[in-house]
Amino acid sequence: MGAKSKLTFSISPSSPIPKPLADILTTNRTMREITKGILLFQILLIVACSTTKQVVNLKNEDLKEFVGRKVTLMGKAENAKLGALLVLESGQTIWMNKMNSWPNGYYTEKESKSVQVTGVLIERYDLPVFVHSNDSIIKQGIPVPQGTDLKEASHRYLLKDYEWNEIK
Repeated sequence: MGAKSKLTFSISPSSPIPKPLADILTTNRTMREITKGILLFQILLIVACSTTKQVVNLKNEDLKEFVGRKVTLMGKAENAKLGALLVLESGQTIWMNKMNSWPNGYYTEKESKSVQVTGVLIERYDLPVFVHSNDSIIKQGIPVPQGTDLKEASHRYLLKDYEWNEIK
């Protein structure tokens, strides 16, 4: 049989790169650049689309702009008849959607733990409010004075799809 031949390339700064090798190097470099570009685009997309917003010590009117967005709030864990809530430093209350009470140890009559909660802020008009009158009928709910807008009085903010951590 015939002798096997071995093809070798010697590249020096003064010699041109053979065309087949130049094509391979160019293709690989182009693919690397495309891959880097795609990865950079994905990273930028993730950062740009991130909807978590750190919110601290907001007033009721300030929360309106964050409805429907993922937020992180810090406050004290408390339990109420209607369920668990987060009391912000400003005194604003945020209800925990579908949570009847905080786990044992988070809230007692003597101590309320500080927590950080991240979730989607939503609002509802479902608090049981009624206009207080002096008749003898005992009503259940939250009494409000005459002339109060019942829809506004029934408003509350909640967090859904939340996770919380104790702040120590």
